Amino acid sequence: MRPATSLEAPTGSCIIGGVTAAGALTSLALVLGVSTLLVWTGLTKRPGLGVLGALLVVGATLWLRGDGLGALGFALPEAWWRTALIALALGIAIQLVSIALVEPWAERLTGAAHDHSVVDGVRGSWRAFALWMVVVWLLVAPLEEVVFRGFLMTETARLLGTSTWALAVNVVLGAVVFGLAHGYQGRSGVLSTGVAGALLGVVFVASGFDLWLAILTHGFIDTVGIALIAVGGDRVLRRGRGRGSV
Repeated sequence: MRPATSLEAPTGSCIIGGVTAAGALTSLALVLGVSTLLVWTGLTKRPGLGVLGALLVVGATLWLRGDGLGALGFALPEAWWRTALIALALGIAIQLVSIALVEPWAERLTGAAHDHSVVDGVRGSWRAFALWMVVVWLLVAPLEEVVFRGFLMTETARLLGTSTWALAVNVVLGAVVFGLAHGYQGRSGVLSTGVAGALLGVVFVASGFDLWLAILTHGFIDTVGIALIAVGGDRVLRRGRGRGSV
């Protein structure tokens, strides 16, 4: 199982783990640089700026290497309906696990509530909900997955390889960066988003670096979460958790 990118080295070059030394240093610099940008802008509550900067790096890297979008994991699924159904099931399951288990754990651990203020405007407003669905499906899910899974995880795989331990490290590192990049959601948000990032990383790796599945899964996770806020379901679930802990 390898990402859809060429790891071959020219004859006579110094090779480390299947990648030239120069290629390894380039991948390391890209991963560290983009990760630092994403974490910094997330913690300073300017995540959009970080994703935009990262996308510029992604575009420049693909252009300089002469790679297409396939290098990020974009490949037409054999059956779109099957990919969509799998993503729907995964998205619902991950969001429900997050609400029932991960978020309470994160709040107990940090002593702080999740900060969902960025989407509070959807509460009781179907117009705001519809607008957020456009944002999620056209911007948030595809762009974040391109950056965090399609680029960072693929670049890390170029550096570490695709052995079992390397993929495990890849998932963990990706989850840490993903969580910290959502620092605007507070300490609890960093933890729960990090767990979600780990699960999305597992989906990406287990599917053979299929970015479409990761994008659709991410979209359904956000859709379910924002829909619950829109109808007040998050408050009902929070009260239920409170009664259960007495």
